[in-house]
Amino acid sequence: RATVPPGGFRRIAVLRLSSLGDVILALPVTHALARAFPGAHLAFWTKEEYADVVRFDPAIAHVRRLERDARAVEDLVSMGVELEDCDLIVDLHGSLRARVLTFRQKGLVLRAPSFRVRRARWVRARWTAPPPVPPALERYARALRPLGLAADEVPRVAPGDEARAWAAEWWAAWPGAEPVVAFCPGARHATKRWPEDHWVALHGLVRARGARVLAVSLAQERAALPALARAVEADAGSRWCTEPLARLAALLERCPQAVTHDSGLMHLAAACGARVVALFGSTSPALGFAPAGPGHAVLCRNESCQPCTLHGRADCPAGHFDCMRRLVPADVLEALLGQDPPRA
Repeated sequence: RATVPPGGFRRIAVLRLSSLGDVILALPVTHALARAFPGAHLAFWTKEEYADVVRFDPAIAHVRRLERDARAVEDLVSMGVELEDCDLIVDLHGSLRARVLTFRQKGLVLRAPSFRVRRARWVRARWTAPPPVPPALERYARALRPLGLAADEVPRVAPGDEARAWAAEWWAAWPGAEPVVAFCPGARHATKRWPEDHWVALHGLVRARGARVLAVSLAQERAALPALARAVEADAGSRWCTEPLARLAALLERCPQAVTHDSGLMHLAAACGARVVALFGSTSPALGFAPAGPGHAVLCRNESCQPCTLHGRADCPAGHFDCMRRLVPADVLEALLGQDPPRA
């Protein structure tokens, strides 16, 4: 058990440099520390592209952004000087960059377990029947065990007043009383993405049941889905938004449901209060990254070759992509309606 200094910790740093979903899942640890040590200055370290996810969180006093052009080892060595005044550093990343930042720091450094061997068994040696990897929330919470602290809340993202005001105007320009289903059709890796014709078919099914559709993604992801983009643009009951993260979060706060891949936006939608229907392709919820919180639906066919990767691949190594191709729109609609999809 770690020793807490008299009066508690004064300066705390939480490190989770990437990616979007992991940054969101680090919030319960941050909130637990803020509750336990309310007088401490709490800084959150992350890459600049994810800063807006935590910038408006009331528990965080300062967000230390890692700029895109300042992530080399020599840059990190210099940045490490900024951590010398911290008496507690919680490393939820464990990457080489995070270890360079925390190298030889005088303050207490706590780390979350990675379960790398178990994750590798799921990808490369499923025949050894590995147990599921603990959810990321649980793994991160374990970093605080030496302090006797629990971090068991569901992540919630604070978009900020400016983003919420913008979202209010955006919604006012799209009047309608029908419920809205958010589509999050993007993902960094191709083998995490549902086929575009499935998205187009689901769009038709959702609209036929009277719900509106809000697609959210990066601009380049929209450009890569021309058929879905045309279906959305041709329909007054559908919109597509490619705004920055804080604004997307403010829009997702008003969406009761979302359909997503295993992606950062899956975690963002869940952290904004949406009930998520998550589609898993080359990865698997057994690796510990299902959407956090109750009520979500996770659709994974559990093909014999699934998962074939931890983070995603450029193409299906078996050439058939059955994990996503055979996950049909009717299954997703059933999950949206709150019913169990038919078993394969």
